[in-house]
Amino acid sequence: MGEASCPRPPRRSRILTALVTLALAFASLSADASIRVQLTGVEGETAANVRAWLDLVRFAEREDLSETAVRRLYDRAPRQIREALRPFGYYDARVVSRSLTREGNDWIARFEIIRGEPVRLNSVRLEVIGEGHDHPGFQTLLAETPLVAGAQLRHPDFDQLRARLERAASTYGFFDRSFPERRLEIDPAALSANAVLVMDTGPRYRFGEVVIDQDILNQALIERMVFTREGEPFDTERLLRTQYALTDSQYFANVVVETGERNPLTRSIPVNIETVPSRRQRIRLGIGYGSDTRARGSIGWDWRRINQRGHRANMQLQVSQPLTELTTQYIVPFGDPLRERLSFRSSLAAEDLADVRSQRATIGVNHRRVLGNWQRNLFADVVDERTRLPDGARFADTLIVPGIGFERLIADDPLVPTEGHRLRAEVRGSHGLLAAKTDFLRLHLGASRILSPSDDWRLALRAELGIGIVDGFDELPASQRFFAGGDQSVRGYGFNKLGPTDDEGRSIGGRHLVFGSVEAQRRIQGPWHVAAFIDSGGALARLDDTPEVSAGVGLHFLTPIGRIRVEVAQSLTESRSPRLHISIRPDL
Repeated sequence: MGEASCPRPPRRSRILTALVTLALAFASLSADASIRVQLTGVEGETAANVRAWLDLVRFAEREDLSETAVRRLYDRAPRQIREALRPFGYYDARVVSRSLTREGNDWIARFEIIRGEPVRLNSVRLEVIGEGHDHPGFQTLLAETPLVAGAQLRHPDFDQLRARLERAASTYGFFDRSFPERRLEIDPAALSANAVLVMDTGPRYRFGEVVIDQDILNQALIERMVFTREGEPFDTERLLRTQYALTDSQYFANVVVETGERNPLTRSIPVNIETVPSRRQRIRLGIGYGSDTRARGSIGWDWRRINQRGHRANMQLQVSQPLTELTTQYIVPFGDPLRERLSFRSSLAAEDLADVRSQRATIGVNHRRVLGNWQRNLFADVVDERTRLPDGARFADTLIVPGIGFERLIADDPLVPTEGHRLRAEVRGSHGLLAAKTDFLRLHLGASRILSPSDDWRLALRAELGIGIVDGFDELPASQRFFAGGDQSVRGYGFNKLGPTDDEGRSIGGRHLVFGSVEAQRRIQGPWHVAAFIDSGGALARLDDTPEVSAGVGLHFLTPIGRIRVEVAQSLTESRSPRLHISIRPDL
């Protein structure tokens, strides 16, 4: 009898079974499969460079890699690791152990690396020759480079120095520079290297014809804002300074500064400046609210250009519960219009300073000049002031008040800085020879500081000191007295209510002022912040008087126009009810 045979499955069934088997096999190899590389013995930028060189990392997410392909990439890795470490001076690196394992659908490649001793620089020759050999910009780059004898060889340092020298050459107008010598001589066996980098700057180009497309200002004023003069050495920073000066002047809505084609024969570069004038007049409107001022509003009118000499003027009316003031100003540019100006000003004001009322008319002149990071103001005002005291007594003064002030503001953001500070100092006074009824000298100092220990935390510090030397305080005009208390002073107290009082307990202002505040702010979500603070200070009759202290908490909301603050403060030195403060004020 013949052997019995098993019946064969139908052809369609066999094909279906084979397809399913292949699909499952492919899925097991590629579905969500990845290659993970684990490195020991390297870290930081060296580890990052190794990963950048490894094909295992570059193809890690490929889903079509077979086991054979993965192992081929794995076998290349030791050579690629050694090559990746050479730019950092490790020419004797070794891969002392490695393994490739499978965990589920993932491949795990492990490499243990010994970098070995690095190659060190035996000699370094860095030179700038040619017309720009003694230019301070190049000399600074050479002085700051880490390429020095005895240092570890790092190819990126060599490449970065070359790139920086090229950028500086373009900035300073050395467009024909070249590198007659540029090499790294490496002896891996001796673990030593010699670096040679010589740049020949060639001749320096100069500014050619400067064409300015504008007809709203006279040539004398324009020349004070343009820092590119025909025939002067080319400098990209001067081009940028010119563009910033013309834009910031507010005479122009748009400014484009472009260079033309270089002329290799004359070694000059023409400059073309295109401008669009700004609107001649502008109206400004403002509204706001604060627990000190209640509702407030303002309207301003700016004349950006009165004539071709660049004279300007502005007028502003502001109205609030404690202050109504109309001010006008006529501005004449001097020297660099962004750094120096003379202004003539006048104002009419009616102001409630706590329980003291001031009505005054002022005309004056102010000379402002920017000195480095500081702004200096020299001024002299003629003030006609009527002061009304809480008991109804009135007196009038017409006097001349000269003074000088300095201010410095440095911040990474003008409205909501994370780091910055502001310093202010002003001295003003008057004398009987200037028609004052009582001689006085008034010093006012202020400082603010913003610190950010982390992304979510900020620390705000503020301090003020005012010192008044007065012959007869009872006859001192209200505007020359010090007041304290309120949203922007010692919180927990009413606006200008913290200081000396008369027999009826009504505020009359002080000779002196002290104030200090420490505030911690914590971001809770998006623009929302919480704050806790301690304030101390007050207007004082004598500097040795004891200041008041308050503490509180607040909720802040950041907006494009500043920080909206809702705060509750409680006096710690007096028995009084907590006080709510609502305000929008700058951090510095």
